Amino acid sequence: MTQNIKLYLVRHGETYFNTCQKIQGWSDSLLTKAGVNQAAILGDGLKNLPFSKVYSSDLGRAKGTADIVLSVRHDKMMDELEIVPNFREQFFGSFEGDHLNMLSQLFEDDDKLLSSVVNDSELAKFKSEDDIMNQFKLVDPTHEAENASEFWKRVDQGFNYVYSKAHDGDQILIITHGALIRKLATRVTGTYHQNPDNASLSIFEMDETKCMKLVSYDQLVSRKSSL
Repeated sequence: MTQNIKLYLVRHGETYFNTCQKIQGWSDSLLTKAGVNQAAILGDGLKNLPFSKVYSSDLGRAKGTADIVLSVRHDKMMDELEIVPNFREQFFGSFEGDHLNMLSQLFEDDDKLLSSVVNDSELAKFKSEDDIMNQFKLVDPTHEAENASEFWKRVDQGFNYVYSKAHDGDQILIITHGALIRKLATRVTGTYHQNPDNASLSIFEMDETKCMKLVSYDQLVSRKSSL
């Protein structure tokens, strides 16, 4: 049976780690006042979209964003919000909480990276997303950071779960994380994508083969949006 669904992926609102340029994977920090406001504006901009289901990462910054979005929508689906750990951010192991500029040290044999890279989005201009994850695993003293295989197995299981619960034509909201959205967009299109903004919206379509297509990326939704 043919089944096509539309996935609305939202990056959580701004956090304190975002403002001080710290690596934030499975570790967490609170939403800033700006982040709370971003989530409220997003919820208002999405209020006319009839979502069939809402999912969120289990990390606090994603759940907090989801709660605000749904409360602003006055959404009866608040009680139906489903937490799915598969939609967590990439895990950076012992590098969690470090300053983002440490990323330039991941590939110490490359002088260009050492002098220019300030965050993971910049690093992905020079190295593939999968190579970066694999390198994190390799250089992490604990070797607990996720490599590409571990990351994609987890994330794909999440999307397959969402698809298994959906019906043809469903529009589904997923509150997740910036690197996850960026890596997914890059994998789907085969082209580089920078980090999406906090509380931005990226839309994907998924068909019965579980193939995904990017419809729009890093769209900031305002109260005047016609979504």
